[in-house]
Amino acid sequence: MKSKNLALVAVLFGFSTLAATGCRDDVDDTGGGGSGNSTNDGGNGAGNNGGNTSEGGGGSSGNGMCTPTGTEDSEASCTDGVDNDCDTFEDCDDFNCESVPTCVKPAETSNAACSDGEDNDENGFIDCLDNACAELAACNREQSNARCADGDDNDGDGDADCQDLDCQSEGIVVCDGTTPVAVDPADYEMLANAQCTNGVSDDANAFIDCGDFACQIVAEATECKGLPTEATNELCSNGDDDDLDGAIDCDDIGCQKEGIAVCDGTTEVAVPMAQWDSASATECSNGIDEDGNNFEDCADFGCQINPNVDVCPESNDADCSDGVDNADTDDFIDCEDFSCNRNPYVTVCGELELDYTTCSDGVDNDGNGFADCNDFSCENTAACL
Repeated sequence: MKSKNLALVAVLFGFSTLAATGCRDDVDDTGGGGSGNSTNDGGNGAGNNGGNTSEGGGGSSGNGMCTPTGTEDSEASCTDGVDNDCDTFEDCDDFNCESVPTCVKPAETSNAACSDGEDNDENGFIDCLDNACAELAACNREQSNARCADGDDNDGDGDADCQDLDCQSEGIVVCDGTTPVAVDPADYEMLANAQCTNGVSDDANAFIDCGDFACQIVAEATECKGLPTEATNELCSNGDDDDLDGAIDCDDIGCQKEGIAVCDGTTEVAVPMAQWDSASATECSNGIDEDGNNFEDCADFGCQINPNVDVCPESNDADCSDGVDNADTDDFIDCEDFSCNRNPYVTVCGELELDYTTCSDGVDNDGNGFADCNDFSCENTAACL
């Protein structure tokens, strides 16, 4: 980002040293801060576009001053090598170009992006050397096989490698408790995946395999990344452990939510597929707190995001695109409402940024201006812990 205040002063008062440079400025200064999204599914903020916003740019007059020829905010003007608006910043160096596809770089703000050895956002800083990575587990915890076998106290807590509690968690195969284990780095991924899918809580913390945040965080446990949530009538009755947490169907806590008609607690209920919609809708409109979480019917998030429930307002494509706060009286309309923008079965609000995959792909999937861990909707995913 650039110091546009300096550029503005130069243009207004005609300092001879800057006038001589015309429309070019290669000084790497810094721009302004950011503000959060005004909706309840916002982000942590993006840089403000300060400085001279006068339109035009490109040519020079005989006295060396820049002559504006147009705006610098389109694919064409942001790739033509010209300072079209005469603010001394050219193409992708101009804040006005920051949303133009050619100028948008992948976000480096997720556990995956902060541990891949690449400068994803092309800002000159790789992984944990990038300030955007500083608060993430990938950088402030010693929780990967590579970091638990490098001899360093990576997180600065006074304990290195297997002496660190982070290195004694599930998915870390280079440590057996506090004892180092010699493992070929080429085998990290294979062995971590085996440990995180063996149906056992290897670190004895009562959380099994991919149901343990450790396996979701450990970079080498790739099979725990991007799994579906076992919390629909379909996934709760197919006989599979879809989310690899060691619990199948009704034994999975996700299948015990209000609105899951095929489960009554841990007990399977025989409900034909053709009756899933009616049975789930009944459960979400009977005035009973089915799962004992103190929320009943449509006040329960389980009912709001259930694809078989159509009785809850602001939780389907029609209600989420009609411009009305449909009877839930929370003052949030359509895609500003959590029950719309965090519902994986609502398609009119764009692709959700709500799971490991979308929160670590470097892309602003929901188009709200915040990508990956800069988006509040990602904050509770393993990608952003």
